[in-house]
Amino acid sequence: MSKYSLGLFTNAMGPAREKSRFTYLNFYGQKVDIPYIIWHIEGADKNILIDAGCSAADYYRVIKAGNKEPFVAGGESFKDVQDVTSFEDGLAAWGLKPADIDVILITHLHWDHIMNAEKCKNAKLVVQEDEWRCALAPHPMQTFAYAPRSYYEQMRNLELVRGDVDFMPGVRLIHTPGHTPGGQTVAVETEKGWYAISGYCAINDNFYPPEELKKAIGYPIIPAAVHTNTIEAYESSLKLLQMFGDKILPSHEQALMKVSHVP
Repeated sequence: MSKYSLGLFTNAMGPAREKSRFTYLNFYGQKVDIPYIIWHIEGADKNILIDAGCSAADYYRVIKAGNKEPFVAGGESFKDVQDVTSFEDGLAAWGLKPADIDVILITHLHWDHIMNAEKCKNAKLVVQEDEWRCALAPHPMQTFAYAPRSYYEQMRNLELVRGDVDFMPGVRLIHTPGHTPGGQTVAVETEKGWYAISGYCAINDNFYPPEELKKAIGYPIIPAAVHTNTIEAYESSLKLLQMFGDKILPSHEQALMKVSHVP
């Protein structure tokens, strides 16, 4: 079986976000910085990214559409996205350019996971079919998390998959719905075992809450607070915990901003 490692960099971040937006019914009033992380499967025959991030300029252009007023969602007035490492500089550290990317495995189609994909003209975009349908016509309660429909309609070279998929030796796509209908976790085999990049917006406390909190709430994980289905969000997180234990890489974990390689 093929074994890889994971490179990563933080493209941008959402500063001082309400933590309970990630941890359903818990940690009210606490603030966390939320990184938009781009991953690279190192050691593969092709140049494969996991997610494509979002720059401050893309956020302003596509999501805010030039509106200078704060973006408001779920009662929270968002501080503007801040750049950390440009897409081009992050790729250059791996000896790559956007034109070199062959595949982007997209965990889900929320705007903060996809914006640089349009720069990768030769890349195949792999996404769950259920997620694609949702992005084209999201429920009104979910529109804040997706780009405008026209943004998705211009995407090309899509590969739509259904459910769990062995994408290639040592790389699996695991359907993990709940945050969105078609979230997919990307599991990668390394020399130190399988690691899972969560297919939805999560932080460490979703999978590894404090012991005293687990006792108080009566269950071992905390589902994503932004979700299309609470029960599915819970079951997806529990499934990952049972499958991967301490080797889950939450897609928005602040501590990962200081990490460049896993393992």
